[in-house]
Parts: sequence; structure tokens; C-alpha cells
Amino acid sequence: MPHLTWTGALLVALAAFSSLATAQVSYKCGNSYSQTPCPDAAVLNNADQRTNAQKVQADLATQRDSRLANTMERARLQQEAKDLAANTPATKASRPASASKHNADKAKKVRVKKAVSPTAKKETAPKP
Repeated sequence: MPHLTWTGALLVALAAFSSLATAQVSYKCGNSYSQTPCPDAAVLNNADQRTNAQKVQADLATQRDSRLANTMERARLQQEAKDLAANTPATKASRPASASKHNADKAKKVRVKKAVSPTAKKETAPKP
């Protein structure tokens, strides 16, 4: 997580330095805007009119909102995991050990009852 914090701080710093570049001139030509002048074009002031304090305040608000969004996402994912666990049907593996042992013993008894020796098959088979 500290790596993401430094990366975010670096991106904010780069954005602040890039805002120092001169803005391109824009022209309003009737109802449209253009970078090339046209007859009777009005020159628009594209410079950022905010003070440094306002820029810092906006950056801090963005960072705060980002932290809040991350916290809300973590809470949502935890709630979704709880809901999924509550709504997932129980599997055989999740039954109590006593029930599984009982079922295993019952299966062994059934197998013993169904087992027939080869000599018993010959005795019970009808003679031709």
C-alpha cells in the first residue's frame, strides 16, 4: 500500500508541474470553438484562474475522496463475501464429522450385505 501512496503523490506532483505550461490559445467562432482563428473570432483566456491555495485544496480533496472510495470498496467486497457465504448451500464437506462417520459406517454395512462369494453364486444358479 505505501507504494501506491508514493505513486499517487508522484502523479499529483507531475500534474501540478504540467499545469505550469502555457495554455494554447482558443478562439470562439460563433457557436463553435477552434484552435485556429476565424473572421471576427473572440480570443478566449484558457489560463487556470485558481490560486495556488485553491489548487492545493482541490488536490487534497481528490486524495481524500480516493481514500474514501478505497475504504468503501473494501467494505463492499467484505459484505459481498459474507453474503455469498450465507447464501451458498452446504456441501458434504461442510457437514459435521459425526454425520460423515455415520454415513461411512452405513455404507460399509450395505457393502457387506451385498457381497456374495463366488461359491454362493454357483450354488444358487439353476442347473440346466
